Amino acid sequence: MDQRKIARGELPPGVADLFFATAEQKLTLETRLRELFARWGYRPVIPPTFEYADTLASVAGVRLAEEMYRFFDRDGRALALRPDLTIPTARIVGVKLYDQPLPLRFSYVGSVFRYEEPRAGQRREFTQAGIELIGAPNASADAEVIALLAAALQSAGLSAFRITLGQIGFFRGLLAALHLSPETADRLRVALDRKSQAGVEAILAELDGDRQAQQLLTALPTLVGGPAVLDEAAALVQSPEMMAAVENLRQTWDWLKRYGIAEHITLDLGQVRGMAYYTGVVFEAFAPGVGFPLASGGRYDGLIGHFGPDRPAVGFALTVDRLLLALNHQKGSAAESPIAAVFQGCEHAECLTLMQQARALGARVALDVLGRPEEDLWAYARSQGIRRVVLCEGPGRLRLLADGNSRTLAPGDWESEVQTWIG
Repeated sequence: MDQRKIARGELPPGVADLFFATAEQKLTLETRLRELFARWGYRPVIPPTFEYADTLASVAGVRLAEEMYRFFDRDGRALALRPDLTIPTARIVGVKLYDQPLPLRFSYVGSVFRYEEPRAGQRREFTQAGIELIGAPNASADAEVIALLAAALQSAGLSAFRITLGQIGFFRGLLAALHLSPETADRLRVALDRKSQAGVEAILAELDGDRQAQQLLTALPTLVGGPAVLDEAAALVQSPEMMAAVENLRQTWDWLKRYGIAEHITLDLGQVRGMAYYTGVVFEAFAPGVGFPLASGGRYDGLIGHFGPDRPAVGFALTVDRLLLALNHQKGSAAESPIAAVFQGCEHAECLTLMQQARALGARVALDVLGRPEEDLWAYARSQGIRRVVLCEGPGRLRLLADGNSRTLAPGDWESEVQTWIG
């Protein structure tokens, strides 16, 4: 146990305070994502922040279960903070909405909690924005979810990104052909996940099995690129499960072309990312300058059946905090404040009325409650990235300082002037 004395006000590793521009940027992005999800027909779901630990851990997979924050209530029952929002959504569908007409479409934006090792870009409390499409087993549903992920990244303002697309059934079919022990299969998954050719070759050296399957294992890390890799993969398949995975990817790719986003997609048959509940397509989104996936998702047809009647399902979760990193990397941090103007404080009700009119029109304005003179107020505005200062020249008479210029505002021009402040 760490016995280091904690400084007053110190935060635990992996959590952060957000304020000013960073908090505003995040809230704006979350609102934009919620509106986009709604336009695609997805309705919000708000699961609780914590549940019984057994409920979350029983379907989370070994790694995610190990990362859960657990604690006990007064009755000694083990609880856990939600490590993602897919499992709680699956529970809601399985227990409460199992008799609803299909498909069901859900969206969410909320905090999740995982005990991650402290690294750059890794937080222990972070925000996920995502969607779940329940009740459709086909490639068109897979493609809709991936297309919506691309739309979310574009809507956020990300100009460069890539989505890698694989199929977990292809890897599971390979494991069945190789007859690997669970331990060796997990080592192989880790080696492929890390794109470690040396790790794959080390496992190959231990094998004494089917030569064709070994040939496929050798080729697996190279099956990356456009639709041509599907032809290469089809020539190497060992089972109907692997062929079904290739055909599912082929159909999904055709749908993604119709959505006009194929240029952002890279097929990767070696993608074996480790959530235990994935059963079909799996995908991740990346952007330049961020060393971690911005989003991940996939098909999880067996998860809802753990809680109630089984339902096919596919979805994604986007890490909002990482998306903000990517946006700032591509655009640079915005220096300008969202506050359009700061008003000089005065005793005139007429000036206060004009300020309230500006707010009613939609402008973000602040009142200087410290009574600063013109020079000090302008210095304050510049330090905060506020472009305009409105000065009192008498009851209802205003003068505007903006971009180094000063001009008196005629009463009849007030509304049209304020309209120019609204972005």
